[in-house]
Formats: sequence, structure tokens, C-alpha cells
Amino acid sequence: MLTVSFILLKGMTAQAAALELHPDTQHISLESQLEVFEDTTGQRTLQDITQASLQQQFMPLHGNLNAGYTRSVYWLKMTIRRSDATTSRHWVIEMTPPMLDDIRLYLIDSHGGVETHAAGDHLPFSHQEIHHHYPSFQLFVDDTQTHTLYFRLQTSSTLFFKANLFNPLTFSVASNFVSGLMGIYYGIMLAMILYNGLLMISYRDVSMRYYLLLSVSTLLAGMSVNGHVAMYLAPDWPWLVDLLPSITPQCMVLTSSLFMCSFLKLKSRLPRMYLAFRLLQLASVLVLGSMLVGFQPHVATAAQILGLLQISLYLPVSLMVARRGYAPGYIVSVASGVWLVGVVLVPLRNLGVLDSNWATDFGFQIGSAVEVILLALAQAYKIRLMQRERDLAQKELLKLSQRAEYELDAKVRLRTAELQQLIQRLEKSDKEKNDFLSIAVHDLKSPLTSMIGMSELLLNLYHRIPKDEQQNYLGRINASGKRMMHIVTNLLDMNAMESGDVKLQKQSVNLSKLLNEISLQYEEMLKAKDLTAIIQCESDVIVTADMNAMTRVLDNLISNAIKFSPAGKFIWLTVSRDQEKGRFEVRDQGPGLSENDQQFLFTKFSKLSAVPTAGEHSSGLGLSIVKKLTEAQDGAVHCHSHIGEGASFIVELPLDHSAAAQKTIAQAA
Repeated sequence: MLTVSFILLKGMTAQAAALELHPDTQHISLESQLEVFEDTTGQRTLQDITQASLQQQFMPLHGNLNAGYTRSVYWLKMTIRRSDATTSRHWVIEMTPPMLDDIRLYLIDSHGGVETHAAGDHLPFSHQEIHHHYPSFQLFVDDTQTHTLYFRLQTSSTLFFKANLFNPLTFSVASNFVSGLMGIYYGIMLAMILYNGLLMISYRDVSMRYYLLLSVSTLLAGMSVNGHVAMYLAPDWPWLVDLLPSITPQCMVLTSSLFMCSFLKLKSRLPRMYLAFRLLQLASVLVLGSMLVGFQPHVATAAQILGLLQISLYLPVSLMVARRGYAPGYIVSVASGVWLVGVVLVPLRNLGVLDSNWATDFGFQIGSAVEVILLALAQAYKIRLMQRERDLAQKELLKLSQRAEYELDAKVRLRTAELQQLIQRLEKSDKEKNDFLSIAVHDLKSPLTSMIGMSELLLNLYHRIPKDEQQNYLGRINASGKRMMHIVTNLLDMNAMESGDVKLQKQSVNLSKLLNEISLQYEEMLKAKDLTAIIQCESDVIVTADMNAMTRVLDNLISNAIKFSPAGKFIWLTVSRDQEKGRFEVRDQGPGLSENDQQFLFTKFSKLSAVPTAGEHSSGLGLSIVKKLTEAQDGAVHCHSHIGEGASFIVELPLDHSAAAQKTIAQAA
């Protein structure tokens, strides 16, 4: 729930510098090794630097610099040359991060002429050479002679520096791709802020206010680190652009801590931890105030310690609350874990442990987007619990008042009996809540796995993937996210359905088409375990079912087959007609099931003798969900298996004989 990288951006103890040639810039090359010189006086000019005495003090740069917090100015020197006279003369250098105070680039040609460029967050964005969210310079290399580049870097924040050399076309393509990713991220954040704002108006819960403040500060921090604050919000206010990277992390620390205290009700559940959080919040307010009055360099270390200390408390505290019976605490713990995994690469990059890449550059955005979605789910679940508890209390009070009017003589005895019944119902309700949460987490695992797999593929191989395939992957990620929302909604409906309040929406479902669509999401999982899926579908097997329910049925059965199949084996996925039934079968070559296992196969939380072949998680809920959803659609599910011979799961549903279904079959024929 806290981005450590942003806390470390002001007053860090690591410096790093790098220049990378984009793969499409093969017509220009580095003629010498990158060299660095530290100007401890901060007063050296280009004329001084080019003197022979100082040229001898330039040292080769091997990896990252680690010079601690310093007021020194760093000079980087390199030489470049075009390969031949027919190649492009125009080039673009893009530099990150945008928080450096002053960036100067001097290009010295073979005749001694000097071309000067300036950028940095002390220069208004409207005065920048290229209106791009990262500082960028245009270079004109008009001959094939060797040209010398000098970078002059000065900042009061972390002197982390990376530069990419592009030709104009490649620069435009790369910028558009990053803008698309940022658009998705900002869209998610704004949607969650709007959603929570509407909830806050309706319920006026204090934790919702803190969540809203946390989401806004996270969005501002993301825009700040990506240079979009200067680009869109404050193009002529460099003082604000320079200030936000320092204060937004502290706002995130403070609001996340306040949210944890309120949402988890630490004051009543964990009084000592509540007191500890209050002390840390007071310290965060003092640090934030010190930064606002100009003492940021002096409190940078304290800010880092406070942030890391609170981050280390979020996960164990939410788990402790969850284990004491407050089920939304599990969702908060998952959100905290996802957040930490998403952002841990960023401080490692700033410390020089990892090189700058897509994973380290966008870990914060991915982690924060997933976090705000999970926290929104946690709040929705909390509201549902509050409504159910309020309804139960109202019903019980009504019963007590009515009985008191007619049975005054037996008031004490009846009240005692009613309280005992209430305790039993509450215990049963608490167990059902925990079971329900487990089912929700289990059902969300498959689309989350798909999203993470495709996003990792984009992050690690984006240079090799054509743009149309990138758009395809982004579309599939977006579809999986929407599917997650459908799963959560339908799981809530299923819980109500068990009470007889909600019915599934039956419609015509093309079972063959649905299987082909779902199987695409498991390509990476099959490759990871060296499995081969053989799909055999009769054309247009149309059944009467609920689309979302059937999606979850197929998801659970296919993921189970992959989970329990050894590497190098086959999985058969078959759709066929059997008299008046549409039939789906998944058959694997796993360890099989004993007769004892098959007796408890479709019960909740069943623990079977077979175990996943690659150590995957198994909660014992998947087949229970399959059975409930199948039977709710007037279908049936059964299993055939023998030890050592794999297992076959068969789902049968009534065929759709409507006119629309027959027309679809006729058109296919």
C-alpha cells in the first residue's frame, strides 16, 4: 500500500547513470566508453571540463555510482558517430527520471562547435525543448565525424539517470506505447476514485474517505514520477513539480496508515497496534511539515525509515485481524502483498541492485492499480457485511418485541433461548462468510494469473512483440479485468442463490465457441508445464445455461487438469452432443483418484490424496463450485477415474432447441 521508491526519490544514497541505444538506432554508435567526473565545487563550466587537466580526471563508468547524498555536479562524457552519410541526421535523446533539477547537454562537433540543450524540473515545462513527459533533446548530427557529448547533472534529489537514443520515428512509436499503458493505468485509478466517491456519499464511512485520499495521492505520485504533473497540471509551476515527488509519498504513508486503522478497526481489535500506528502517523505529519517548509534533505532518512516501518506492519496486522474473524482483512492482506511485490523492484533499481527496465519502471503502476481494485472489493464486502448484520439485528429485535407483548411471564426464559439461537446463527454466518471469501479468492485466481502472465510477457519482451500483438495482449488483459468484476458479482449472486433469492440468467450458450475462447487463456500455463491440450469440438453445440457460470465451470475443470498433470503429458478437451444433452469432457493423464477420494470429490474444502504436480495451490473449492453451478443450470457433473490412469470430468447440460439456436446451427452448416 506504499511506494517505497517514491520515499527514496528525495535524499537517496545511490547514483546511477546509463546511456542505451535503442535497437532501431544501429546507424549511430558509441565511439568510447561512458566516463564520469564528479565536480564537488559545482562551479565547473564546459570550458573548464574540456581542459586537459580535468579530462584526465574522467573515470570509466562501470555499472552504478554509489556516492551518497551529495551536492556535487556530475559530468558524463561519451562520443558518437553516424555510420554513413545516408542515415538520418536527426536523433532524440530521452532521459529519466523527470525529477532531476538541472540537465545540460553539450554536443561538440568535429570542428569544435558547441550545441547546448537544457531541461530539468527547475525549468518550466512550457519552456522545455520537446513537450514530452520525460526530459528530451533533439540532436542534429550533420556529418559522419566523431561528436562528443557532455551531460551535466545536478539535483537535490536522487541522481538516478538513464538516457535512451532514438531516431524520430522510433521515439514516436515508443512514446505512443507508453502513453497507452499510462492511459490504462490512469483510467483504472480515476474509475476507482469515482467509484469510492459515490460509495462515500451513500455510506459516509470514515475509512472510505481515507481510501479516497490514498487513491488521489497515489495517482498524483504516479503522475509526478512519470512527468505528467508538469505536462498536464503545472506546466508553468516548476516549484510545484519539484515539491510533489517529496510530499506525495508522505501523503500516501499517512493516508494508508489512517485507512488501515479505520477499516480494520484496530482501536477495538488490536489496541496496542492502534497506538503504534497513531505514533507513526504523528511522526509522518511532522516529517511532511518539515518538507513543506524546506527541510526535505534533513528529514529524508527519517521519512524512509517511517515509510518502511509502516509498510512492514500492514501485512501482518491485516492477517491478524482476518484470523480473528474479520474476513475483509484477508483482502487487505492480499492487496498489501500485491502492492509490495509490484513496487519492490523500483527501490532496487534506485539502489543500483537492478538495471532500469520495464519491470522496474512500471512496477509501481501495476502494483497500485491492482491494490486499489482489491481495496475497493474489500470495501464492497464490508458494506455487504454491515447490511446483513443490520438486517439480522432488525429482524431479531422485531421478534423479541412481538413475543414480549404476548409472553410477559416467560420473558426471561424466551430471551435466553433466543440469544442462544442468535449466537449459533452468528457462528454459522461467520463460517459462511469465510467460506464465501475463500471461493471468491479461488475464482479470481485464474483471471489474475492470465493478467499477470500477459503483462509480464509485455514487460519482458515488448521490443520483440509487434504492435498489433501488443494491442491484442492489452485487450486480453482488459477483458480479464472485466471478467474479474463479473466473477465477483456472480459469486455474490450465487451466495444469494443458495438462499433462494437470485436465479441464474439462462440463455443460449455455444459450448464449442466458449471452450475455444477459454482455452486461449491457458496457453502460457500449458507451455510452462510442457503440456499439450487436444481440443475436439463438434460444431455449434448450443446449450441452455448462464454464460458466466459456464465460464467458471470450464475454468475450474481446465485449471484442475493442468494443476494435476505431470510435465510432458496430454489433456483432452471435448465438446459433443449426447442425445438431449450438450457434453463437455476434460481428461488428463494425472495420478487419478481413489474410490475414497471420489466419495468426497465435490464437497467444500475436500483434501484429496492427489497433489498438484508443480506445487500449485489447491483450496478444495473448485469442484464444489463446479457442482453447484452445474446443478443450478439443470445439469449434472460426474467423474471417471482409476489410480494411475488419470481422471475424466464430464459436464452435461440440456441442449437449446429454440428457434434462434437452430438458426445458428443451420448457418454454421
